[in-house]
Amino acid sequence: MSNIIQKVKEEIVKPLFFSVFKAGASVKNNAVSSFLIASAYFIKAENEYNNCGATIFKEDRYKLHDFLSREYLSPDEKILFFEFGVRWGTIINKWAGHNKNKESVFAGFDTFTGLPEDWGNVKKGSLSNDGEVPTPADERVHFYVGLVQDTLPVYLSNIDENTKKVIHFDFDLYSATLFSLLQLTGHMKKGDVIIFDQYFSVTKNHHEYRAFRDYLSVQKLNYIPKYKTRDGKYVIELC
Repeated sequence: MSNIIQKVKEEIVKPLFFSVFKAGASVKNNAVSSFLIASAYFIKAENEYNNCGATIFKEDRYKLHDFLSREYLSPDEKILFFEFGVRWGTIINKWAGHNKNKESVFAGFDTFTGLPEDWGNVKKGSLSNDGEVPTPADERVHFYVGLVQDTLPVYLSNIDENTKKVIHFDFDLYSATLFSLLQLTGHMKKGDVIIFDQYFSVTKNHHEYRAFRDYLSVQKLNYIPKYKTRDGKYVIELC
């Protein structure tokens, strides 16, 4: 019986398998490969969504940040808030407005000229603030203008390592998200909170989701899933 099975594999299954992929390889279309890659990450992300154990948060992103900044964390706690992807400044200013500790610091990183590269079907230059830097909520809010590859390394050399960090990823892009995670290695500690804005995205999960999974493949980071939303948000706390 084993010989028959082996013969079927060699004479039928393998040739069929290679024929299918040969036909697929002849299609000169980046959309096909992008679709297949996105589909694979979608399946993996959905599996994590359904099995991570995080509490489902059913309201919108603004209510999520209201909850996190006023209830999950104490408004009196000293924090170092990072926002990667600022645009209008709504979220970072919301956190600053809710946090009452005068020693807290809020750092926003953005080009303010839109995406530096395509994000799936969202084209380079989209999500722009026309180069305008938002008005900070107060003197604790600072914006660092330019590519994160240029601004973050310098900034990290001067931070208070003992302060609790809240890290909000809204860069959307794989490259910028992975770069920021790698730069933050050694600066993150137990109790820090990471918020992903597009982690469980249906169509763009090969960006934030992929960046974090790739990061975990080379760096050890223990965390507890805390909250998730059906539109992509994921909140974790380091442990």
